[in-house]
Amino acid sequence: MLCLAANLHAAERTLEDLFPEAGEGVLQKARDGGYARSLRTANPAELSVKPAGGISLERGADKGEPPYIIENLLLLKNDKPVTKLDIYNALCGIRTLQGIEYFSSTRGKRTVLFEEASRVAGEDDLKKRDDPPPARAAPSAETVFITVKDVNFGNCYYKAELKTEGGGIRYTLTNFKNINYLFIPVIRPENLRIQLYIEAVDEGVLIYGLTSVKTADFADKRADIPSAIQKRLDVIYKWIDSNIALYQNGGKN
Repeated sequence: MLCLAANLHAAERTLEDLFPEAGEGVLQKARDGGYARSLRTANPAELSVKPAGGISLERGADKGEPPYIIENLLLLKNDKPVTKLDIYNALCGIRTLQGIEYFSSTRGKRTVLFEEASRVAGEDDLKKRDDPPPARAAPSAETVFITVKDVNFGNCYYKAELKTEGGGIRYTLTNFKNINYLFIPVIRPENLRIQLYIEAVDEGVLIYGLTSVKTADFADKRADIPSAIQKRLDVIYKWIDSNIALYQNGGKN
């Protein structure tokens, strides 16, 4: 059994395996807290982080003015072996999104981003549902509907699609209702698409993110859109990290 565990650990891929074209500086930033870059483009060739195969940007928000694209690459350090099931269960614990803090520059202090978080039954049924108990096996694909009460945007509704892909899990999050600010639509349905690829590698857990967002003109002129979205991405990454540790510990804090 010890030999088998050693062989399984040896089979885990490295950052260099998954991103052979990424520069040394990008990979070092991924290891030191995370690499992030935003640009405005509809051309995937302009992206700087290109994986070894198969993970492509699904452009759902590039009609007219090019969308903002945010690239992320980060390594979550973990002293224990992480399985695909650990990652799957981490992504399914929606309630734990509630209460995670970020630093608000406008408030000058740490602030809770999502005041509430829950599953809902579906796009046409917004009745809240409890998270299921931790799964014993990860399905090949699953769709989950989510609502969060965002400190800036109020009630937001998302569709999360989970799919096993290669050695990891692909997680796609899109808004299925308007995202509003003071009752004014800022992001139309499906104009925010967060795509994550998550895999246990030899140093911990890799998260590769590609986010596409298209906003209303008035919001684009008055706010730093990439910064606002990156703050939410950082909270999601923190949620994944803490949930992996939680489920490794048997679901106990």
